[in-house]
Amino acid sequence: MEIYFALYRSKAKCHLNADIVGSIVRTSIRNNKRDGLTGFLHTDQDHFLQYLEGPQDPLMHRLSVIQRDLKHYNFMILADGTIDERLFPDWDMGQIKFLQPQHQNSAIDTGWMRPNPDVDAVPLLSAFAAHALQGEHVTITAIS
Repeated sequence: MEIYFALYRSKAKCHLNADIVGSIVRTSIRNNKRDGLTGFLHTDQDHFLQYLEGPQDPLMHRLSVIQRDLKHYNFMILADGTIDERLFPDWDMGQIKFLQPQHQNSAIDTGWMRPNPDVDAVPLLSAFAAHALQGEHVTITAIS
């Protein structure tokens, strides 16, 4: 079975606090488990960065629901396509609250928050996957 993925960002309409983000994560865990989706949600400076992976139909449906959600605006797909295997197989919805760059040239920066970002998703996803695996070295190659 092909695994589809999408990485998007959006801007929250209100300030994100722990209660709001916790509620979103709990709802996502329930929905994603039901739909066979995995991924992560990262919030930073009232922006959302979310990566989802799984079967095409549930993924496309979830993205359409997310896009219509009134909690945010400026929804933008940063990357999408297919992958051979899941990057986050054990995360119905992982939450990455804060990620301290490990070195000066870390892929985790705030460039994805710019109004018209030009984001290379491969190093960004590699950094998040490494965090998900608690620092293990992870290599993700570009999907053509």
